[in-house]
Amino acid sequence: MNNLVLAFITGLTSGGISCATVQGGLLASSLSEKSDKYKATGLFLLSKLIAYTLLGGILGAFGEAFNISIQVQAALQILIGLFMLATAGRILNLHPVFNFTSLKPPKFVFRLTRNNKFKDSSITPLILGFLTIFIPCGVTQAMLLLSIGSGSALNGSLIMFFFTLGTSPIFFLIGMTVEKIFKNALLTKIAAATVALIGLFSINNGQVLRGSAHTFQNYWAVLVKSDIKNNLSLIDGKQIVDIIAKNNGYATNVKTLKKGVPVKLKITSKNVQSCARSFVIPSLKISKILPVSGTETIEFTPNKLGLLTFSCGMGMYTGSFNVIE
Repeated sequence: MNNLVLAFITGLTSGGISCATVQGGLLASSLSEKSDKYKATGLFLLSKLIAYTLLGGILGAFGEAFNISIQVQAALQILIGLFMLATAGRILNLHPVFNFTSLKPPKFVFRLTRNNKFKDSSITPLILGFLTIFIPCGVTQAMLLLSIGSGSALNGSLIMFFFTLGTSPIFFLIGMTVEKIFKNALLTKIAAATVALIGLFSINNGQVLRGSAHTFQNYWAVLVKSDIKNNLSLIDGKQIVDIIAKNNGYATNVKTLKKGVPVKLKITSKNVQSCARSFVIPSLKISKILPVSGTETIEFTPNKLGLLTFSCGMGMYTGSFNVIE
């Protein structure tokens, strides 16, 4: 559910503004002087919602069929982040090199918008709304990659459904004011800043999934010393660690592990509905789907000194142990 809420908020903020600058022309083309703007805009948005939901399902099924690994998911997250940073650069016109993030629609899209047969017809906004899949904005492209990474047709379709639903209010506003909104310099700067911020967090999530020590969470942990005492117990030659999985992350009272000593990790979840159910230790290639409520046990032996990171399958919720001699 957290991923779907995040997809909706992304659409409501950066996605709506970013996509409006790319796809708003199609919406404007679907509105003639004689058309009912409320009806035409509603049909455009309905068609767009259906198109992207179907596309998300197809991409999610593709990801499921190829069983995307944690490492590939990490690479996708980093790729998404870099693309979004470049998109922010294009929105602000920082350099022509960032124009590669701008996709242009096929020529037949423009031919359809000029076709007299479809003018003043209810079918026009339906067709043009569906054709927006040919010109996804940078944020939409990022969400499409996220749909692939979800590894599920259902999750992929839901991600795109809630994201597209989130973009709808801004598109509805555009339908009422046509393209005047594009001339607002402040909105342009807000869009660029939001896209860049989400891009940085996407790169950070990818770093978490790689098991890298270079993440925002680890930098913060260095700045703010934890006052949690290490309550590690040793039973039958194994280090016993308890982790509580919650909807907003993980909690453990163990911060340090000994190298070369087997670990028995007991993860207890209590009514967890978020991506925290997908528990991974990237550097050890361990992945486990936790029950909504219950306990799972994972056993491993840490053989490398330093930081051992664990996280949810999206890299959003994290934790770590310090492996010492």
